[in-house]
Amino acid sequence: MRLALKLVLAFVLGNILLAAIYGYLAVQREARMFRQSASTEAETLGGALEGPLSDAWQHTGHQGVMQWVQKANDGQKSYLRIRWVWFDSQPGDPCFPSASPDRLTAISIEQHVAVEAPAPDGTPYLHIYWPVHLHSDRRGGLEFSHSMTELDRNKWEIVERTAWLIGGMALLSGILAAALGFRFVGRPLRQLIEKTRRIAAGDLQGPVHLRSHDELAELADSLNGMCARLAESQSKIREETAARIAAMEQLRHADRLKTVGRLASGIAHELGTPLNVVSGRASLIVSGKLPPEEISQSAAAIKTEAEKMTKVIRQLLDFGRSSTPHKAAVDLRQIVSQTVDLLHTLAEKHKVHMNFAPGSDPAMAEVDGGQIQQVLTNLMVNAVQSMPDGGNLDVAIRRQTASAPERGGDQRAYHGIEIRDQGVGITEENMQHLFEPFFTTKGVGEGTGLGLSIAYGIVQEHGGWIDVTSQPHQGSCFTVFLPEGPHS
Repeated sequence: MRLALKLVLAFVLGNILLAAIYGYLAVQREARMFRQSASTEAETLGGALEGPLSDAWQHTGHQGVMQWVQKANDGQKSYLRIRWVWFDSQPGDPCFPSASPDRLTAISIEQHVAVEAPAPDGTPYLHIYWPVHLHSDRRGGLEFSHSMTELDRNKWEIVERTAWLIGGMALLSGILAAALGFRFVGRPLRQLIEKTRRIAAGDLQGPVHLRSHDELAELADSLNGMCARLAESQSKIREETAARIAAMEQLRHADRLKTVGRLASGIAHELGTPLNVVSGRASLIVSGKLPPEEISQSAAAIKTEAEKMTKVIRQLLDFGRSSTPHKAAVDLRQIVSQTVDLLHTLAEKHKVHMNFAPGSDPAMAEVDGGQIQQVLTNLMVNAVQSMPDGGNLDVAIRRQTASAPERGGDQRAYHGIEIRDQGVGITEENMQHLFEPFFTTKGVGEGTGLGLSIAYGIVQEHGGWIDVTSQPHQGSCFTVFLPEGPHS
């Protein structure tokens, strides 16, 4: 609507300007015609009186000239007054010109001039001076004074007509321009603006249909075509994203199951001892040779060992189960503790001692607990395997302020989960490709090279990153940075 209003105002102002120019030119034309008519009349009368005045001067002198001027006045209309003036007379002389002497310079060189000057009563006059050559040393001439009252009245009539014309044109053009502007500009633009706002909000439905056959209709058609192409692109992107997410989940689940396979031998050893206890105690009970007190003790021992086995199996199943990602506020200390408990048997088998001190302060973060446990499990298993001769695996959680290296921006609080080993380390050449898919330094059949790339992808989706420091034969330190949660 604002654009239509601007167009209406521009149209109306243009008409007003044209009407004003017309009025101004009409006033100037009226004034020019008045002066031209007065000059023509003065030229006619001056030419007709010049001969008789010259003869009268020769016969009767000044008195004869004044008589002829009086006769000429008697036969003229009221708007014209004729006087005889001496150009060298002084103020107070009856023959002193009505115009000031400094404006009559041209008369001294025999030119006819027209001068505007008011009468003593304030009435405006146009004075035309016609020099008359007398046989005398004095210079004189006729003064034709035309009243300008009629001219002023005509000017005001023109101004009044112009004002009425301007008002009528402004009203009519304003009504027409407003009606046409709002109909052909304002309403279509409003529809186009609403369409662009819906596009900005993600709504690509509801095409715009304009009945006009102009540029706005072409713009509407272009917007409709753009929306159709965007909708197709969004549909393809959603399908590709869904397929990518499904493939990533399959890869992550496969990596999780691969880790379960790595833990299988340790789990078997973890379950072997409790099973032997259960089997031995059950055999004693079945033999019937135990007194009632020992039977109760054996049953209690069986129950305790069964609970241990159930806990180990549940941890393994929870880790290996594929689940839908779900972020929630969790304490990272709990996830790290569960991961250390799950891997301690595998670590003991490789003569690796795992150290983790949870600390007293909570480390809250908005994460998917299962996915973060998969990341930590992958990193800890790699750390254990990097120490063929055993050693210490130290795990710690530290709160620190940092900024993401890839995204940059302002610094914020992060929780850094450090996994430090005493393994063989990583060469500088391999560090550059560490998180690339299918890159591995392990032997054939020992790894797919997807574990670290999947772990890095999971951490990135949580708004964090993985930092690595390592020296060959001096161990490595993997730090998982996760944004601090709202309840830390």
